[in-house]
Amino acid sequence: MSKDNRLFTFMIIPTATSKAKRISIHHNVIYITSGLMVAFILLTIFAAFRLVQHEALNLEFHSVKSENESLKKQNEAYESSYAKLKGQISYIEDVSKELARQARMENIPEVDEQVGMGGPESVSALDRAADHLERNVREIGDRLKSDLLRLASIPSGLPVNGYITDGLGIRRSPFGGGGEYHTGLDIAVDFGTPVAATADGIVIWASSHGGYGNLVAIYHSNGITTRYGHLSRITVEVGQRIKRGDQIGHAGSTGRSTGPHVHYEIRENDQPVDPLRYVEQARP
Repeated sequence: MSKDNRLFTFMIIPTATSKAKRISIHHNVIYITSGLMVAFILLTIFAAFRLVQHEALNLEFHSVKSENESLKKQNEAYESSYAKLKGQISYIEDVSKELARQARMENIPEVDEQVGMGGPESVSALDRAADHLERNVREIGDRLKSDLLRLASIPSGLPVNGYITDGLGIRRSPFGGGGEYHTGLDIAVDFGTPVAATADGIVIWASSHGGYGNLVAIYHSNGITTRYGHLSRITVEVGQRIKRGDQIGHAGSTGRSTGPHVHYEIRENDQPVDPLRYVEQARP
């Protein structure tokens, strides 16, 4: 079998006047060269593809890294906020316990009892704890408000600063004729001294009343009333709501009286009781 010795001849003519040059190349060289060129092109395309793929992965890596750093910062901020919120809830719980103690309420469940042992360790647990504390604080607030209203309606102190000349009980009548039952305190003061209510309530009498002279009577709560007699002038009217310390009139000597003073009386279910008992209770 004869060998294939075919040649490819290329003629090169540099210029119109130059002698033509002939170059003969074996066909195997042409095939090999063509193959190498195709391989080079394919390799270049593959390398370019890999480079683009690498750059894409690199960009994705940096994007994920940046996102992770952002998530890390957000997580740190969340943990800081979580710790702060947990501390605030703990503080509110302590305050609510103290308020409950002052309000003489039964022991309220602790936050740990509501969210499990070890305390709240999740946002949902903190939400439940916050809701629980809010209910407790509202309940305590309502109880304290009720207690304050009740205490405000209990007589405390005296209506004037003066000298107590007579107390509750049997006494010698200042008008002669033996002994008599005195239903309150007589407090000697200067004529015209302002007289103040000793508790919150509603005025149920504000005019002259027999031996009381000019009388103001105030209903408070639970059957308790106070009376302020012998006033020279009345500055309130029936139906008016009164706060402790509000002025209701001025001291005088109207009615069955021997001189300027205030007759101060406390009644429970319309029965006279010793006002000094309420004065003593008001002292710390």
